[in-house]
Amino acid sequence: MALDAVCGPLASDGRHPADHPLERTVTVNLSEGGLCVYSAQRYPIGAQLYCAITLPGQAKPVEISGTVAWFQKSDDGEFGYKLGLEFGPLSAEVRQTFRTLFESPLPKAASSRAKKLLLVDDDPDLRHALKLRFESAGFEVVTAADGLEALRKGREEHPNIILLDLMLPTLTGFDVCRLLKFDPKFRHIPVILFTAKSREDDMRTGYAVGADAYVTKPFDGKGLIEKVEELLAGSRDA
Repeated sequence: MALDAVCGPLASDGRHPADHPLERTVTVNLSEGGLCVYSAQRYPIGAQLYCAITLPGQAKPVEISGTVAWFQKSDDGEFGYKLGLEFGPLSAEVRQTFRTLFESPLPKAASSRAKKLLLVDDDPDLRHALKLRFESAGFEVVTAADGLEALRKGREEHPNIILLDLMLPTLTGFDVCRLLKFDPKFRHIPVILFTAKSREDDMRTGYAVGADAYVTKPFDGKGLIEKVEELLAGSRDA
């Protein structure tokens, strides 16, 4: 189960310090004892963190605190680390909220042509984090790890939109985008290029090969979903 959240260091008074910006992220493997959370920051083992988790059907985020029990490095992407957080004591209200959620989990995304996303990135941690984030938003997600696989799945899976990294093995994202967009059978599929390359020349090349949008890393996950939804709405209206 993937859920949107914000997190940050915990002050001595048990609250998040106002002068430290909260990081928007995604949680996985939530339980009454703790959770795994993706983070751009490396917090040491024993660090105290504050988290506010957005749960379905809840008007306000659930606020909790916990201790970092372990961390794992990620090579690249929006989130550089995966943290294991052990909760402190939970209130009876929060504990009941969690139990209700676990007894009625989020439904799996329906297989719908209006929601099929091809996600292409060679970094497994980023690919996993984004897959969870988009599935929690109701998408059916198909993934690919290199350019040739992306080209094949773009032609076979008929996704409604493609989120495509630039720096890929076998074929670059530019090549994949050009081969799909210059083919009449696939040119209607919106393509978002997302990359650490922010030079104007790279952006111009991206649009020249047919990309519908160009997003640079690091990016806001919620904003990325909104961009995908915006392009999907535009393609349906066309």
